[in-house]
Amino acid sequence: MSLFKLTIADDAIQKKTQSYQNVMNFLSAFIISFTVTLVSGFWFWGVSHEINWNASQMVLILHLLGGGLSFILFMAYYFLHQKDKELQWWRFLLPWHIKQMEDETALHLKQRKLGVYLTWLLLIIYLTGLSIALPAVIFYLDYVHLYTFEQLILLNNIHLWATFIMLPILLMHFLWSAKK
Repeated sequence: MSLFKLTIADDAIQKKTQSYQNVMNFLSAFIISFTVTLVSGFWFWGVSHEINWNASQMVLILHLLGGGLSFILFMAYYFLHQKDKELQWWRFLLPWHIKQMEDETALHLKQRKLGVYLTWLLLIIYLTGLSIALPAVIFYLDYVHLYTFEQLILLNNIHLWATFIMLPILLMHFLWSAKK
């Protein structure tokens, strides 16, 4: 069971099974990396750096690496998930255009809308995280770029509050899938 077999199956049933396994493999990897990122982010936010400076720096590095890995896995999972559900990948750009399909239940429509909101929140979290880390990356290219204090506080607050808003939506999205 390889992670990267996308079109190995011969008939429609095997393709569905292989596609489902691929999506589930990426989902599992994404959940693990996102959980590491989430826990390390809350640790870095909630635990004082004065307790142990070296530990807080290690947690920050873990947060940055976990965030980068979870972003890559999220993108792979997102496109596989869209392919598996036979949806257009760009649908998340226009959430107000989500209409109920002919054979779709109201619960499934709510689940799709939750998925769109979740995608938007994850992208906001990833983009603000990248924006916060950007000055450090640019510094290693021998260029100094710093945000103003207000810009940095705004980015941090958007990053943090988008995470707080995303958590119950993510929980509802997963619990609905598990109940199904």
